[in-house]
Amino acid sequence: MNKKKIISIIVVSLVLIGLIIFASTYKLSDSHLRAEGVRVRVGEGALLVSECDEGNAIYCKKTLEVNKEEQELYFEFLNFKENGYPDAVRATINGKEFYYEDGLNIEENGSIDYKIFLNFHVIDDIIVFTFTDGTNSGSTTLYAMDTDGNYVLEEYEIDDDNMIIKDYTEFITYEDNTITIYATRVEGDVNYHGESICNAPHDAIVEGYYTYTYEDGEFTKEMVDEIDTDEFIENREIICANRSEE
Repeated sequence: MNKKKIISIIVVSLVLIGLIIFASTYKLSDSHLRAEGVRVRVGEGALLVSECDEGNAIYCKKTLEVNKEEQELYFEFLNFKENGYPDAVRATINGKEFYYEDGLNIEENGSIDYKIFLNFHVIDDIIVFTFTDGTNSGSTTLYAMDTDGNYVLEEYEIDDDNMIIKDYTEFITYEDNTITIYATRVEGDVNYHGESICNAPHDAIVEGYYTYTYEDGEFTKEMVDEIDTDEFIENREIICANRSEE
């Protein structure tokens, strides 16, 4: 056996030995996200929380400072089914639960079952945020809670007669200890009480701005601007062919 063949055999042997060592020590891993022993199939956006410190498609860890102390908020999908979709969603603050919902069916309902936590803001000793249940409009609730997860404010219907948060536009602003909410009774900027906005009475209050002022541990709500039907139609340049003048 010539010298060249001997060298080739040695090189091949070393490569094989290296592969054997690598195979025996390397821990196989699945590049797909897994939870509770199943491969997760839920996509990005199904659990949406603004400004996470860390997280992925199924959880978010978020830290807020209240009275110079850090508060840890944790949001997660859980109780995963064999098909890779979660049955439940939970949110906690410092380990104390402030939101829980089960019976999710994202695999069938899609974005209707998405859970969206946004607009976090600290006022004195409380945390304000909005929760939107799915991507359909008119499904947002305004919350404020203390650091133990107790709600001091929970507002879905901002005023009577189905005045709800207009969550398909910019609907919330903060200034000092005051929250301002834009709310509407008009569905999709088209229908009022199940009919075209063109059929609504001229003086009907169809939208408005509300303030929530936090002072001495309580919120005070006030309507600060109202929009009637005529103003609404004019602002949106809606053409109403048969609208009466009365």
